[in-house]
Amino acid sequence: MNPKISGIILAAGLSTRIGEPKQLLPFEGSTIIETVTDNLLGSKLDEVVVVIGHEAERIRSHIQNKSVKIVFNPDYRLGMLTSAQCGVRSISDSADAFALTLVDQPFITSDLIDLVVDAHAETARGITLPSYDNRRGHPVIFDRRYAADILALEPQNGGVRSLFRKYAHDIHYVVVDTDRVLRDIDYREDYLEALKDVVVR
Repeated sequence: MNPKISGIILAAGLSTRIGEPKQLLPFEGSTIIETVTDNLLGSKLDEVVVVIGHEAERIRSHIQNKSVKIVFNPDYRLGMLTSAQCGVRSISDSADAFALTLVDQPFITSDLIDLVVDAHAETARGITLPSYDNRRGHPVIFDRRYAADILALEPQNGGVRSLFRKYAHDIHYVVVDTDRVLRDIDYREDYLEALKDVVVR
């Protein structure tokens, strides 16, 4: 039987490097937050949890009619780890695993998510993630047994990434042939480049 996997979108950040909420930037006929949410909803994930914080009500208004669970992270100013922890606390009791995804990665489409979901169902390892050019990408799927580890992390200790070192023996890498699992939008230049690729795709 395939594991039940909850998707968690980390969408609470301040977007300080781009100067405005990147969640709300126009993208593919809607916004980045809507595109990423639809990518998860269109995948084999069993539920989608969206963690919001900065500009919460504006962002909520774009996704409140979608089949997602929206949770507010009151500690969003303290960094991404607090949003991951908020998301982990909010997944369904029946979830066997959870997939951490970032709101600024709209090129990670449903088919790529499904590739990682299918791989996780077939491996005995507890962490599954895509790899391109020997670099780790998203989504990262954790077996539920890692929830306690994530909730115990402190921001100064390297966040969720620190688990990749601690549990390197328990990672299943899914080698993919596209850099879409790596691409994110941190700066204005990244966004403008992403818009060009939307036209090309």
